[in-house]
Amino acid sequence: MIMMRKIVLIPFLVAVLLLTSLCGQEKAGKSFLWKIESDTGASYLLGSVHFLKKETYPLREVIEDAFEQCDVLVVEADVSNAKMAEVSMMTLQKGMYQGEETLKDNLSEKTYQLAKKKMDELGLNIEGFAKFKPWMAAINILGMQLMKMGFNPNYGIDKYFLEKATGKKEILELEGIEFQLNLFDSFLEEESEKFLLSTILEADQIGKEVDNLVNAWVSGDTVKMEQILTENIRKYPKLENLYKRLIDDRNERMVEKIITYLNSGEKYFIVAGAAHMIGKKGIVPLLKAKGYTVKQL
Repeated sequence: MIMMRKIVLIPFLVAVLLLTSLCGQEKAGKSFLWKIESDTGASYLLGSVHFLKKETYPLREVIEDAFEQCDVLVVEADVSNAKMAEVSMMTLQKGMYQGEETLKDNLSEKTYQLAKKKMDELGLNIEGFAKFKPWMAAINILGMQLMKMGFNPNYGIDKYFLEKATGKKEILELEGIEFQLNLFDSFLEEESEKFLLSTILEADQIGKEVDNLVNAWVSGDTVKMEQILTENIRKYPKLENLYKRLIDDRNERMVEKIITYLNSGEKYFIVAGAAHMIGKKGIVPLLKAKGYTVKQL
């Protein structure tokens, strides 16, 4: 139960969790920040990183300035300290089996043993996860692997700006934690096991991929970022439909909501996972296709 409180903040895309920075950004060129211009004014869109190290801060001045100019902060889900009790309770309800059903009951023996081995390596006892659904176990395994490397969700971009905005700016949600949890809870049994299995198999490779992901995010290299994310998805073609629901479908819904904000006349600082910004079906190209001027800063 201790792990759930720590990892519940993860906004759920494995590749995005790897977008972590080892040092401050004062030497970076472009960033994962875009300015959106329309007839009603300008707002900003920031690709978020959900696990970071303390030394990542301070952020680049262009990002901080954009935040200060805006009236409203918009995040995927409000996971500020004030909301943690509510978020934790909801996660308990959605991410754990009720009654007699267990994690082991819903996995093949092979996947269960791989999960046990990985948890042993992380210093965890799989018995403590007996009531976890496979997707929740996957999120915890990856989160623990990142934390073992020194990365922490408490230093994530979303968390940082939520704390800065609390009591000073209006805070809105693109989705909300309930929507995100329901999305994962809608996985078919087979999808949920495959998601856990792919997470276990990829966990040991995180260290090898971090440098490339860091460089792409810090320098605002969207082309390189897309190549890395695409390669990760290609490794597990059976999960293609699942990733479509996790990324592409959500992008379309987010864009619809962002447009309502842009039409209001206020200035918004919109924070969403970096993986949602890029690719042909990313938020940035979708906004451009709808006639908005979107410029990377």
